[in-house]
Amino acid sequence: MAPKGWQRFVSRLRRLPLRLRRVLRGGTEGLHVSKVKGAGLTFVENRPYVPGDDPRAINWPLTARTGEPIIKTFQSSRELIVWLVVDPSPSMFLGDPVSPIRWALEIAGAAQATTAAGKDRLGLLVPGDADTPALRLAPRRGRVAGLHLLEALAQRGPAIPTEASWQEALGHWGERGRGHRLWILSNGAGLQGLGPLIKPIAARHRVIWFRPEQPHYRHMPNWPDPGFPATVELQHWNIMEDPVTRLGTWLRTGGA
Repeated sequence: MAPKGWQRFVSRLRRLPLRLRRVLRGGTEGLHVSKVKGAGLTFVENRPYVPGDDPRAINWPLTARTGEPIIKTFQSSRELIVWLVVDPSPSMFLGDPVSPIRWALEIAGAAQATTAAGKDRLGLLVPGDADTPALRLAPRRGRVAGLHLLEALAQRGPAIPTEASWQEALGHWGERGRGHRLWILSNGAGLQGLGPLIKPIAARHRVIWFRPEQPHYRHMPNWPDPGFPATVELQHWNIMEDPVTRLGTWLRTGGA
């Protein structure tokens, strides 16, 4: 059964990124600059020319003043790819006034606004079960693709993931490339079997587990440890706090 107010929230999804973009204004600059110096938008320094430098980078006015060839260097930016991995277990749909899946949707909306502002790409992975196929949306740029992702997530119902369904959702992702971001949105209920699959991924990419705390539900069980490697970062956030504001602060302090 869908949570209370679910349809109203789905209808608001198309307006959500506009609000998020205002909240996160100024929080996306400089979050994922490359360590490689090259042609780019951010000036780094002037330095003496050394053999092998590109002559097109010579700072001619400064060279004329000093009498020595001077090179301009820049910080080159690179594309950021973020994957959202959402746990669809039934307990994620329980909660009053806020359920963990609603909390996860807010973070997904903030991620969509942030990646769209930075012209980066956002993808989605949600495991299924025996009755529901896995949802896998390849990372794409732009507002339209981001809204499609949010609506697809909002329309998902509960499922009980297993190691096999996690494997189906992840596929062969993570075996190639390096430096992507994997954001796991889960209260911990449906992560059993994911640990062994995450271990090789966490060696090549940055994995963060966003886990909502529900202080008003003291009776909630302590879910089994998923067995994640130490390289997986854990963010414990109070579910009653605004996750958009919290995510904006986290991003501005280097969380991306």
